[in-house]
Amino acid sequence: MSFQRDYEIWEERIKSVQNNELIKLREPVDVFAAKCETLAVEANKDRESLKTVGLDLTLLDELPSLTGALRYCQARWMGEFRTKKEAQEKWNAANPLGYELKSELLHFFTFAYRKSPNITKALQPMRKSSGHIDMIQNLLELGTLGKKYPEPLITIGFDLSKLDLAKDTSHSLRDLLALANGDRGSENMAKLLRDKTYTLLLNKVREIREYGRFIFWRNDKRRAKYIDS
Repeated sequence: MSFQRDYEIWEERIKSVQNNELIKLREPVDVFAAKCETLAVEANKDRESLKTVGLDLTLLDELPSLTGALRYCQARWMGEFRTKKEAQEKWNAANPLGYELKSELLHFFTFAYRKSPNITKALQPMRKSSGHIDMIQNLLELGTLGKKYPEPLITIGFDLSKLDLAKDTSHSLRDLLALANGDRGSENMAKLLRDKTYTLLLNKVREIREYGRFIFWRNDKRRAKYIDS
């Protein structure tokens, strides 16, 4: 059975865990999941003994699939986290080039269109603007403007290929910024589901361990299987 299928089995019960019931992770998820899987194997060896003291054996049967659900939620959250982190790294590397290109275009445009009042007026807000969104929009506007009135730029020897570069850079930076900012709601939901799954699983694990420690109180070797190391 796949981890995704495990999650689908538990999805309704996971979502029913209340936010005020959440338990903070005390160790990496993969470490905790491995302990749960080991506990499932060891506790199943003691099924009859645990049953005699009143443990609901359903708890033992639920451990493998709920642990799989936890692994699935963790992978999904980490996938979103990594995607956002990688996008932020790419954005940090690319956005200075966008600002540099904008500065270069404004330098040439200001001179090339100095005798065109309407264009000079249109350039003024771009020179004063700041911030990532403005820079991305300005590159698109400059590329479009230069394409519409290329003659003054040709006269001063401007490389017209930079007009396409400006538009392409605007589009690529827009997409990178969107990924870098990410869908915070989606990211938070993925983490929340991971935390709810962890809480649900931990509560079941604690109960199994409690019964195990109780029944094997005079058997140190078996009791050790129910102690969180």
